Amino acid sequence: MDLLLIPAFIILLIIILLVALALLLYAIPIRAAVSLTWNRDRRETSLHISWGCIAIRSSGSGAKRVNTVLFLGHPVLSHTGRMETGDPKDRNDEMLPEPGPGGEDTVDIGELIPLVHRMIGPVGTFGSVFWHQSQFEEARGTVMLGLGDPVLTGEVYGWYWSSRFVFLASRIDIEMEPVFDRTVLDLDITVRVKVVHPLIVLIAGLSLTTDPATKEAAAYGHRRNQDVSGA
Repeated sequence: MDLLLIPAFIILLIIILLVALALLLYAIPIRAAVSLTWNRDRRETSLHISWGCIAIRSSGSGAKRVNTVLFLGHPVLSHTGRMETGDPKDRNDEMLPEPGPGGEDTVDIGELIPLVHRMIGPVGTFGSVFWHQSQFEEARGTVMLGLGDPVLTGEVYGWYWSSRFVFLASRIDIEMEPVFDRTVLDLDITVRVKVVHPLIVLIAGLSLTTDPATKEAAAYGHRRNQDVSGA
């Protein structure tokens, strides 16, 4: 009898852990902050996503990115990598597939259009769930703006300040500094959003991935990759 209690206890423990995880995913929101710094000397973007005491941060400029996993605000894992850009130096032409026998990679429109039509429903459902669960928190930062024409710069600056109360009511607090003697655009802005109930979005995402239309689209993409690789 005792031997039968052991697997029952293990199953019960797994169920309790899953229920606890589901409750945490429902109750604890996911927060994201996107930052952009753009000026003559520095162009950098960063993304910070956090859930409870766990966070992921990706920051860098140009092709260099630093990805960091944090726990309670302290880095526990970091990786530095490069992102491919439009610079020919960042591309490896030997890895590019050769065009098909007709000289170009063609797409079967007759197969693609019905597939896109079937994807509209499940993708729209997921997008609706994600939109309703997402919440804009705030946008803060500074903008230094010069349009090269003092009159035009003054008009834009005056329009912004006359509309500032509307932005503040929408939790957008961005200070603008006009520059009248030269053309300049310096940005330092951070936008914060959150997903209120991540569990609902996760369930919608699982429903999207298991939808027959999604599986058909994945199979179509896999066939396309095989056709391009084998050309």
